Amino acid sequence: MNIKDLKLKKSPKKLKNKALLKRGGYAMAITAAVMAVIVVLNVLLTVLAERLPLEFDMTADQKNSISAENIEYIKGIDKEVTISVCAKEDEYLTYMSSYAPDIYGIDGEYSPYYNQTIALINRYDNYNQKIKVKYLDTQDTSFSDITSKYSKEKLDFGDIIVSCGEGKNERYKIVNFQDVYELKANEQYAAYGVEYYSITGNNIETALTSAIAYATSSKDIKVAFITGHSKENYTDSYINLLKTNNYEVDVISDSILTSLSNEYDAAFIVAPTSDFIASELEVLSKFLDNDGKYDKGLVFFADAAAPYLKNLYSFLAQWGIEIGEGIVFETNAQNHMPDAPTVLGSYPMTDDEILDKIRMCITGYNVPIKAAFDKKGKITTTSLIATPDSVVAAPVGTSNSWTGADKYTKQSLSTVMQAKRYDYDDDNNLIENYVFAFSSVEFIYGDYSEMIDISNKDIAFQVAERAVGAEKTGISFVSKTIDNQSFGASITESSRNVMSIIFIGVIPILVIAAGIFVYIRRKNS
Repeated sequence: MNIKDLKLKKSPKKLKNKALLKRGGYAMAITAAVMAVIVVLNVLLTVLAERLPLEFDMTADQKNSISAENIEYIKGIDKEVTISVCAKEDEYLTYMSSYAPDIYGIDGEYSPYYNQTIALINRYDNYNQKIKVKYLDTQDTSFSDITSKYSKEKLDFGDIIVSCGEGKNERYKIVNFQDVYELKANEQYAAYGVEYYSITGNNIETALTSAIAYATSSKDIKVAFITGHSKENYTDSYINLLKTNNYEVDVISDSILTSLSNEYDAAFIVAPTSDFIASELEVLSKFLDNDGKYDKGLVFFADAAAPYLKNLYSFLAQWGIEIGEGIVFETNAQNHMPDAPTVLGSYPMTDDEILDKIRMCITGYNVPIKAAFDKKGKITTTSLIATPDSVVAAPVGTSNSWTGADKYTKQSLSTVMQAKRYDYDDDNNLIENYVFAFSSVEFIYGDYSEMIDISNKDIAFQVAERAVGAEKTGISFVSKTIDNQSFGASITESSRNVMSIIFIGVIPILVIAAGIFVYIRRKNS
């Protein structure tokens, strides 16, 4: 074999190695390019995570996310707002876990709720650059400036100061522990005379946005609850709802109502058990007339367990609201609670915008309500919520086991009636006011009013907004309960660091190693 033959035999192998090297180079270049893209992508995601809410809430009803309605409201804030948390961000969980049991009587460890609070607070300035979130070190000497500035307030660890404006023009609201967390008394300890509470819900979104609405508002809403004629107190939950929505609430418990200041935007009468006398009804009339300016409202909640109040009901009839005797009884088993025909469903009846988000209401102890007239003079009546045409006005004292419904006329009865009075002032501007009647106090009291999918509390609040002339924000602040933690809320500082190491360090290294391995295998093959 000569030299020429040897060269001919070696040449194909060299060409093959050269081709493999070329292909391996391409593969390595592609691998390097992919690695670079991954590194850049992860760096970008890390930066974006600090600026934008990138978590996804996987719960069925989005309980761990700021609601779309709330986000829209936050984005529309056009004033500078500061949210100051009286705690360092990285200490809130630790301190609250030990602080809350001692100060507020919390009966256990509720870290998921504390984590959720910080996670949701931190989203606010992501949606609007005019909102600034600050964490304050309560142990630092500079915190004395805060306590001095808000010397009228008792600031505790974890309290949140929501402020807007400077100096004398500043409006602020303090959000405290009880505002943020939904508490339930522990009955086991209560039996021994000791007060301990479980945290059952997180209201931070409700409380915080409500505080922002108050701080940025230029108008105060003030209402009066007339309780002197009511034997039972059914108002606590409703009053708390109104206060959460920045209403100032006064309770007038006088047995005889002698005056009603025009500083109030509306008055509320809840489940009265004794009748009003003529002079009291004159006070109500004078209040609603408001020297001919109107702009005042009245909201009444009935209770079928109360006696028939002839004088008060005659007053309401002048507004076109007829209150009947007895109790509403549902004959259609598909529209009442099992074995409870007096606990029934009622539904929106018109396309009024006040009903846009209202679904079914469930109430018991309903009195029969219907319109005394549709229009009379400058007063018009509208049935906002009503039953199907399968109910009867049963006699007083009728029980759920009553069997005499067939002898009565089946009809539809109103459960929320609106009376509107209108006129024009000297400048030809429209002026108006409203009187509302609810068929049952259970719109604001009892288990059904607290159910998320039942609209009892929603319509009660929307009616209040219309009664005080405050249909302005388009958002109501109702508490939400968290069942599970969202991904974002469960990320601690340490876990965030671990995730950063994995995505920015470990994964790119593995990609490089895989590329080198593939290259060597291809080269040797």
